[in-house]
Amino acid sequence: MTDQREPCADGRDDGPARSTRRGFVRSAALGAAGLAATGSLGSPVAGAEERKPKKKPKTKIRIGTRISAAWMKSENDNDLRFLKQIGVDYVDITLDLIDGYSEHGEFTRRELERLIKRFDNVGLKIERANSRGRYYLNAHLARPEGQKEIDKLKRMAELLVDSEIPVYGIQACQASLHLENNTDRWIRRRGRGGYRYLHFDLDRVQSLGLKPKYKVTSDQLWKGLLNIYRQVIPIVDGSKTKVAMHGNDPPIHDFVGSPQILCRHRDFDRLFSEVPSANNGITFCCGTRYESGEDVLKGIEHFGKRKQLFHVHFRNVRGTLPEDRGYSEVFVDDGDMPMGDVVRALNAVGYDGVIDFDHPVGITGEGQLPKQYISFAVGYMRGLLHNL
Repeated sequence: MTDQREPCADGRDDGPARSTRRGFVRSAALGAAGLAATGSLGSPVAGAEERKPKKKPKTKIRIGTRISAAWMKSENDNDLRFLKQIGVDYVDITLDLIDGYSEHGEFTRRELERLIKRFDNVGLKIERANSRGRYYLNAHLARPEGQKEIDKLKRMAELLVDSEIPVYGIQACQASLHLENNTDRWIRRRGRGGYRYLHFDLDRVQSLGLKPKYKVTSDQLWKGLLNIYRQVIPIVDGSKTKVAMHGNDPPIHDFVGSPQILCRHRDFDRLFSEVPSANNGITFCCGTRYESGEDVLKGIEHFGKRKQLFHVHFRNVRGTLPEDRGYSEVFVDDGDMPMGDVVRALNAVGYDGVIDFDHPVGITGEGQLPKQYISFAVGYMRGLLHNL
């Protein structure tokens, strides 16, 4: 068959063999030269200044995730490597991940440094190290024996400061700690496509007849909490480590027969005013704050302007306690809150900390670890951040 292609611009016919490589390269070069002369899409640019698109300022918000001891059991720490691979850089841990804490209520410098190094080896950093309330229950109840528990909190604060761990979580006293029998209070439900989530029904819980082992008053709890903070905050003051309070979950002032004192924004304000410090602030749990019936966006603005936002649980729910007497912990995109508005509100107040998805839901085909949901949640959060 006769080749019907036009000859090259210089009168030579490159032929079939040359047209597949040299001809393509030569044509591309000529095309590039033409674009340089005319500009893209044929727009003349001769004599015009080169215009560079303005770069949008990048958000300082970062992505993290909560992990439990189950994440620490894989060969070569491949489960932790998975987190790094999907875009997680920071982890939110409870202190019982550090050897010694479960047995003694505190840990040594050596054990903390060992865990930090283990995370470093896979490219992860500890963002928040959260204490367990049961290890200082006597301190919360303002009992004399609570001083030994506070001393442990203080020694751990010194170690976290030395290691520059950004956030030290000190818990509110949960009413469930006073119960004789801590019965499962959740209802299992199914969402779109059959995914599994937890639902909290206040009327059902109240019908269970749960009773505390002893009487507790709110004044007693405030006395105990303020005593803890007045001893721990001076240790972190001025350092790169900040103490962050999550508050009570569920956020109900009178729950299963006992008071809870950190349920509303005004409760956090009291704590921060009673123990004033730039290192005293909040772990802002979007889910818990919404469940309380208060405005999440106004809460972000309120604490953000005061530079008291230290960590954020980026959790979505359906329902509030004041209106629905319950709530459901659902997919991060499947709740009442428009999470795009939440992340924009955080960015608007200059929040530069970590957001993490907090509680997982159950997805068909999930293994022992909720990797499918985490992948979804992290991808969702990354998309929101990239869209700022």
